[in-house]
Amino acid sequence: MSISSLQSQVERLQREIGALQTKLSQATKKEADAAGKIAQVQRNMNGRISPSQAQSKLRELSRHQDDAARAQKDQADLNKKLADKTRDLHRYKADLAKEEERERKRLLDLDKRRQKEMADYNRDLERQLAAQRSNLATPRRHPQQLAAPPDKQHDLFISHASEDKYEFVRPLAEALQALGVAVWYDEFQLKVGDSLRRSIDRGLANSTFGVVVLSSAFFAKNWPQYELDGLVAREINGVKVILPVWHRVTKDEVMRFSPTLADRVALNTSMQSVAEIAEKLAEVAKG
Repeated sequence: MSISSLQSQVERLQREIGALQTKLSQATKKEADAAGKIAQVQRNMNGRISPSQAQSKLRELSRHQDDAARAQKDQADLNKKLADKTRDLHRYKADLAKEEERERKRLLDLDKRRQKEMADYNRDLERQLAAQRSNLATPRRHPQQLAAPPDKQHDLFISHASEDKYEFVRPLAEALQALGVAVWYDEFQLKVGDSLRRSIDRGLANSTFGVVVLSSAFFAKNWPQYELDGLVAREINGVKVILPVWHRVTKDEVMRFSPTLADRVALNTSMQSVAEIAEKLAEVAKG
């Protein structure tokens, strides 16, 4: 039986025991009242009374004795019910204590697993960061790379859906700027009259890394996917460019969108704060 069910049973029995105790008190009072009336009638019968009065007193005495007997029987029945309910209550409380202990152990084991998963996640992330730094430190020769501008204007290009802008992306961009990272972020770069496609193309070409904020909104939009395609094209040269950030999505959702992205170690807004994510990205951007 579940903890909530056991708690309900305990609460029900406590209410029923309280009601039985109230009834027992009432039955005890009825017996005491009947005993008092019996004593009063008996005292009256000891005086000078007529035969008819004596008969009346005897009938009254019999009624009070019946009342006392009923009250005693009620008390016996109530005491038995109280004993049964109390026994049931103790049993349910014992079962509840066992279930709560099992739940406590389960939560403790779950917390240990989560801590291990977080430690494994951080180790994988550190390995990927080390690999990114190694890629930056190793010069590569490739025709497409030689065609790219020799000096990158931006460290990071942030590809995102507009729905995620206010909650996460803008605070992230501001945090990165505060850490000294040169960020290509549409609100910082685009001006009235700019060509969106050409601006994005320049941003993609002139950024060392692309931060891809994967979310449900991202999966549904065309422009973010256009940006992602541009970053993927750059990775064909063998240089790791894409830095994925999962925002309110599961691995299954990412897998359905892109199995190759799902296989990468990613930062995750469900596990890390904006400041922590910004620090990790800045570490990669600064090499």
